[in-house]
Amino acid sequence: MSQPSRSNFIFNWVSIAIVYLAFAATGVGMALPGSVLPALLVRWSLADSQAGLLFFLGWLGSSLGALLVHRVRTRSVGYGSFLIALGALGMAYGVDQFRWTCFGWMAIFGLGLGTTMTSISLLQAGRHFERRGAELNRLNLVWSIGACTCPTLAAHSLRVTDVRTIFSVVAFFFAMVGMWAVTMERDPVTSACSKRNDGGNFSFKRIRNLALWPLSLVVVIFLPTGIESSMGGWIAAYVQRTQQTITTTVTAGTCFWVGLMLSRLLSSTVLLVRRSERLVLMQSLCTVVLGTLLLIASTASLGILPGVFLVGFGLGPVYPLLLAIALQYSENTIIFFVAGLGSAFLPWLTGIVSSATSSLRIGLAVPFAASLLMLVLGLRQIVIEKGTNLSV
Repeated sequence: MSQPSRSNFIFNWVSIAIVYLAFAATGVGMALPGSVLPALLVRWSLADSQAGLLFFLGWLGSSLGALLVHRVRTRSVGYGSFLIALGALGMAYGVDQFRWTCFGWMAIFGLGLGTTMTSISLLQAGRHFERRGAELNRLNLVWSIGACTCPTLAAHSLRVTDVRTIFSVVAFFFAMVGMWAVTMERDPVTSACSKRNDGGNFSFKRIRNLALWPLSLVVVIFLPTGIESSMGGWIAAYVQRTQQTITTTVTAGTCFWVGLMLSRLLSSTVLLVRRSERLVLMQSLCTVVLGTLLLIASTASLGILPGVFLVGFGLGPVYPLLLAIALQYSENTIIFFVAGLGSAFLPWLTGIVSSATSSLRIGLAVPFAASLLMLVLGLRQIVIEKGTNLSV
């Protein structure tokens, strides 16, 4: 092997390692606010409604970030990473004197996460154009692993340090990723042909394109991301308030993300034989309802842990399957934005209901009601798709 070839080989492997590690870190970033929420509530003296607003602004920023990806994907990875670093630094050092600024910093943090996740996904899809499905499945699994490890990492970190140090480490890591992306990474040549079609700027004229999809599909695709972010965001605070031990609190968050990770692993390898997709979707929708009901009906770890695992395990295949149905109607990216809005609104509404009733358990009735609605609309969409296929 010649010296230039060897250098290119090493550089490619380093690039792959950094990109995958960065994508796993975005999973950590998405799970982090929920994992340290009990500490944030105490540190910043937040009510549940204010914590809900914090989630709303963060994940609304994440949704908007997905629409602001530049045609040059590596540049977007860099800018998104710098935004994450800026938001994390603000959460670490910019809140103590002016508590209300946490909402702005959280929005910047979410905006960076959305930009980074979307741009890495598009970057890798362009680099693996012939097998983009397999590559996106790998990225999805890597993201789940990052989210899965976050509750344990956060709990161990809080034993020896504080929230400020945790966000400082996150800021440093993403600042390094941003520097690497803008100085070393290059867009694949295969993505050049897609730059004419993938607009980098958001236009509100795209909203009219929602008419391309059935209304029930637009509504139902809003729900799984919202349930996921509600559970991921509020489960640690809920378990802590049921007077469980710190071990159970950490285990509950881990169970949710492990369930999500395992179901996505299975759905990407074994379960999704073409003829079984409707069956998998039906089973998953029912599993989410069962898990959510078990979670809010129990105060003992014997019911909470299986409940939160079932919610995560059921949710795993739902969004990809619904997205696959949506893309049959149109590949317009506005559907991704609609899906992302669910992750902003449902945690916010959960916090509002929790504050109004002084009960987080009642607040979790929001994702439970959403899971019931998702089941009804999902089954309706399955019937519609089945009838369409029969008519064809």
